[in-house]
Amino acid sequence: MRNISIQALALALVVTGATSRGAGQTGTGETVIQKATEQFENSPLKTTSLGEGMFMFSGDGGNVTAIVDDGNTLLIDSGIDSRVTELSEAIVKATMRPVTQLVNTHWHFDHIGGNVFFGSEGVSIIAQENVKKRLLSVQDVLANYGSAHTDGDTVIYIAPANVVVVGDIFSNHFYPIIDLASGGSIDGMIHSIDQILAQSDERTKIVPGHGPVATRADLQDYRDMLAQVRQRIQALIASGKTIEEAVAAAPTKDFDNKWGGGYVFPDVFTEMAFSSLVGNGASH
Repeated sequence: MRNISIQALALALVVTGATSRGAGQTGTGETVIQKATEQFENSPLKTTSLGEGMFMFSGDGGNVTAIVDDGNTLLIDSGIDSRVTELSEAIVKATMRPVTQLVNTHWHFDHIGGNVFFGSEGVSIIAQENVKKRLLSVQDVLANYGSAHTDGDTVIYIAPANVVVVGDIFSNHFYPIIDLASGGSIDGMIHSIDQILAQSDERTKIVPGHGPVATRADLQDYRDMLAQVRQRIQALIASGKTIEEAVAAAPTKDFDNKWGGGYVFPDVFTEMAFSSLVGNGASH
């Protein structure tokens, strides 16, 4: 049996979990949300075993991770509301255990959509503000590295299985959303990824917010893409380009074949990164 219990992990997540917010994203453009929702509604739900009683469920919104411990199952995130019954059935089939606790990496609709359903089933949804004093022995299993995708992103390390759940700090082979209205920034995303890379090795299984289970090399590739795009946009800002001129310069063009196939189009990602850097003074 894993030496980090569900109860200990759930309590630890209370400390640095995402701040509770409203139900809808803001500041990223309605067309992005519409495209994402269409993808989530129509993608097949897939179950992937992570080993040691852990499973990832993908396709119905943000990736959902289940951790089985004794007679219980802890969920990390809950997908979108319209597919939560399908998700619940897949979880029971894979784990053969009831879901007892649920935590969220952050507040976006595709990661908290099933919270109401699971709450109505008696699942305990962990609130951030509760039991910090009970966490001292297990604080090393989670981290919040500051604003990244949003201003409240939780990274969960499950050390015995060498698995890390990173939420939307990393989308595997997709350009990310940088939620500017919630304090997200491209600088913060790169900083958080650097910390995750430092805590992982070539055997680490990385559960992204979207896309298949990844390796450390995948995350490094993503980090390098972000850094190169940031550098190019910084140069455009320094030369006095407007956001429209920066988009026209296509600073992501070398990466679009690999990273541009998701619901965030290259021009939208460029706009978000540009706005983030202008807001931060185009530093670094």
